[in-house]
Amino acid sequence: MTTIMSTAAPTIPVRLYLSDTDAEEPRVRELVVTGWPLVPGLAINVTVDDDGLRLDGRYSLTHLPSGQAIAQRLCARHVDQAAVAAIATGIDWTDDAEQILADERTAPLRPGVAVWDWCGYDAFCRAEAYPRPDSPTYASR
Repeated sequence: MTTIMSTAAPTIPVRLYLSDTDAEEPRVRELVVTGWPLVPGLAINVTVDDDGLRLDGRYSLTHLPSGQAIAQRLCARHVDQAAVAAIATGIDWTDDAEQILADERTAPLRPGVAVWDWCGYDAFCRAEAYPRPDSPTYASR
């Protein structure tokens, strides 16, 4: 009998809360997608656009308790960088979003400050499957 061992990274359901900023009828809708867990309260998932369609090859770093993206529309290489930076903050990602936003340790992750903000404008930011074989979040698992 042959036993087949899977080396695939584990996946989890990630509940996203997508905001529609229509001034007349603002609403939030819920969508569940597949993601890859990092630490409690934090996961990577395929980015979903405003219409709820998958953007294959683009990924988001998501705060699980709030369903909100910390970083989004990143290539696999840059979402790994965002994940490593988020984990390195030492923040308890199971806390609620308000508490995390108030924490000054999130400063390097904020738009306009994060080194991956330019992702997509670089010729090396090509669409590829996640997790990458050299992913720092899954290579040692």
